[in-house]
Amino acid sequence: MLHFAIHGVSAILSKPSLAAKLLSETITWRGLTIANLSLHEELIACKLAAETRLGFDDGLHYYFAKHMGISIISFDKDFDSLDIKRFEPHEIIV
Repeated sequence: MLHFAIHGVSAILSKPSLAAKLLSETITWRGLTIANLSLHEELIACKLAAETRLGFDDGLHYYFAKHMGISIISFDKDFDSLDIKRFEPHEIIV
């Protein structure tokens, strides 16, 4: 999971107490890795986003998935026309 996504959800929650609950819960998730992108990587992601007509946030996720050679888990169908596989969350729950 990108650190950017955690920040985004925390910002939407707005209240520090709600963000703290989110962060406290997220810390307990087994197997979760939080990835930080450098500014250089974000610049590359911006270029990829422009080329693929994705927004900035989707561009970050697309860049990271391509860079790591992994699929994307998302409800967002904007990824379906790209060269990576998208799964919906219910498809990966075992």
